[in-house]
Amino acid sequence: MSGTDRTVSMTSTEDTPATPGWVESSLDAILATLPFPAEKLASFRNSYLDCLAGCGRTEDLDSEHDACRKGLLLALKDGLNMDSETGRALEQKLEKLELDISAGA
Repeated sequence: MSGTDRTVSMTSTEDTPATPGWVESSLDAILATLPFPAEKLASFRNSYLDCLAGCGRTEDLDSEHDACRKGLLLALKDGLNMDSETGRALEQKLEKLELDISAGA
C-alpha cells in the first residue's frame, strides 16, 4: 500500500440509520430519572439508540422496539443491578417513547 491510500468514510446520512433528532433528548430525560450517573449509562444509552435506529419501517416496528427495550432493561439489570421497581418504571417510559417514535414513523 502506498502512502496515498485513503480510508473511505460514508458521508451520506441516507446510508446511516438514525432516530429522529428529538429521541436523544427524550431518552436523556428518561435516563436522568435513574439512580445511576450518566457516565455509567452512556454505553447502554448508545446501544439502545443504535438498536432503535436499526429498526425498519415495517408493520413489525413494535416488535423491533420491544426487542430494543428488553435488551436495554436486561443490560441495566445485569450491568448496574437495576432493581425491578426501577426497571418497570423505566419500561413504561420507554414504551411511551417508542409509541411516539412509531407515530412519527
